[in-house]
Amino acid sequence: MAVTGTTWANGTPAPEAAAGGLEISGNVTVVTGYQHDDKDATGGALGGMGDVTFATAANADHFRFIVDQVEIDLQKSFGENIRLRADVDFVDFANTNTRVADAYDLEQAYVTANLAAGNGIEFLIGKFNAPVGVESVDRNENWLISYQFPYRHLIPRQVIGAKLYYAFSDLVDLHFAVTNDLNANGFGDSAIPASLFRLGFNWGDEGNESTIGISGGFSPESDAAVAGGVSQNAHWDFFGDLDMMIAASDTITVAAEGVYRQSDNVVAASKNQKAIAGWIALNYEASDVWDLTFRGGWMWEVNPVTGSGASTTGGFWNASHEGNTYSGTVGAGYQIADGAKMKLEYRFDFAAVAGPAFNSDYQSVMAEFDYNF
Repeated sequence: MAVTGTTWANGTPAPEAAAGGLEISGNVTVVTGYQHDDKDATGGALGGMGDVTFATAANADHFRFIVDQVEIDLQKSFGENIRLRADVDFVDFANTNTRVADAYDLEQAYVTANLAAGNGIEFLIGKFNAPVGVESVDRNENWLISYQFPYRHLIPRQVIGAKLYYAFSDLVDLHFAVTNDLNANGFGDSAIPASLFRLGFNWGDEGNESTIGISGGFSPESDAAVAGGVSQNAHWDFFGDLDMMIAASDTITVAAEGVYRQSDNVVAASKNQKAIAGWIALNYEASDVWDLTFRGGWMWEVNPVTGSGASTTGGFWNASHEGNTYSGTVGAGYQIADGAKMKLEYRFDFAAVAGPAFNSDYQSVMAEFDYNF
């Protein structure tokens, strides 16, 4: 449904199931790690372990083993033009701070249909991973263990609605979706739906492809202080995202992403909530089994929410502080066997906090084991 030229682009389904058959696949992802927060930690989900397990605390040390997810993917075709897909994730909710606060997450559940128009239009309806950005919802598909700031805080991950995919040629394709809102919760109290798109440019030989994507979305969000919580479409929530993955050679791939997000504030004399984030990474395939990745990231929380605030978060985008946050990461991956991989990662984050608060830093060492079937 969502072929974009890179297997990292969210929304890309698994390989097509055999006609009439039921295909079952999935993965088990286990993470372990240690993180130290300095004496002036700002709180929030920062550092390498921030999107895995806990919020930070001043002068604290953390260590934990985590079953990040056990995922079962079901896919069945009905004739040549209809396909059903459901991704069911089981999460150790007592030991993680990931996508949901429950032991069960319906990551995706949708039906696709092929429509005979032009080069062929694929239509999807249901819950699906948003076709935005570089990093995948499934941690095991990424180069590194931890996620960067755009994915953590600013771009849609999973949405509920309908989507069209059209390939103008082998070089250019388009996703366009109408959804409940721009966030993973799936339901925005609004009389007007949200919309998002990704325009992709793809080139290169098989196994050495490159892609650039331009994404955007906007939604008339509600505000709890307006009309007793009933949406009056009082303000806009929108984003713009640029993602790229460039094959520089047979062994070196460069990936990057930048995003701007804003949620307009309906409270008089209050600033709109704004944030900017980006990152760049280089992956080197040292051999058939080893690869190395270097990544740097940055996020600027421009305006925190004051007064009633934006409906999207009701606080900081990063759930922590106003100001700049910088991140540097180095990691390695080792292919243990077909379907089994180990990753190692060291990450350093520095929070340059605006105002009178103290700056903070966070250091983490992590390991991940992925088993795919």
